[in-house]
Amino acid sequence: MHLKRPETSKIWPISRKGTKYLVVPSHFKNYGIPLLVVLRDVLKIVRTRKELVKILREGQILVNDEKLRDESRALVIFDIISIPALNKYYRVNFSDNGKIGFDEISEKESHYKTVKLSNKKILGKGITQLNFSDGRNIISKDKISVGDSTLISFKDKKLTKVMPIADKSNVMIISGKHRGTKGIINLAGDKIFVKSKDVKFEIGKKELIVIE
Repeated sequence: MHLKRPETSKIWPISRKGTKYLVVPSHFKNYGIPLLVVLRDVLKIVRTRKELVKILREGQILVNDEKLRDESRALVIFDIISIPALNKYYRVNFSDNGKIGFDEISEKESHYKTVKLSNKKILGKGITQLNFSDGRNIISKDKISVGDSTLISFKDKKLTKVMPIADKSNVMIISGKHRGTKGIINLAGDKIFVKSKDVKFEIGKKELIVIE
């Protein structure tokens, strides 16, 4: 399936002019961006879809340490793109203007990802299934609350660091008019306030993610 360029999400960092049609993201259509658009139109790693398909078949592109075959695979916040042959590694982020951005990172950083806990399910004594915002599920005994973030190791699929929603936590806004803004939170009862530079505003738990 294809999407007309003017109809693409406003958070995609692309020109409104150019190729008439663009590939539709495989999932997360409201806030994901297809791998093809990222590598061809944004990062300029490849020039054509055909070129990308070739290197995907060769196993040269990894997302979150897994080899990809689908050029329409949707990338979401904090996904990791690895291109070992070029020694290039990127983390999906939000820029200050609220659009999707890509931060170049080290090879060591590429094996970890920050994710937010969406919900959890008790499976038995001391065993819980953790369901995260990017769709992954992990069986764990770690103590973590819904809304908190964690740093996940792709290698062993374990939580290496839990980052709770708490006073003085560093956060990034992931939706709404403040999307992309980073700041520190203060809790006042059930309310959450974010202070960023000289601005302070109230925000909902679903609109933020705790970061390192």
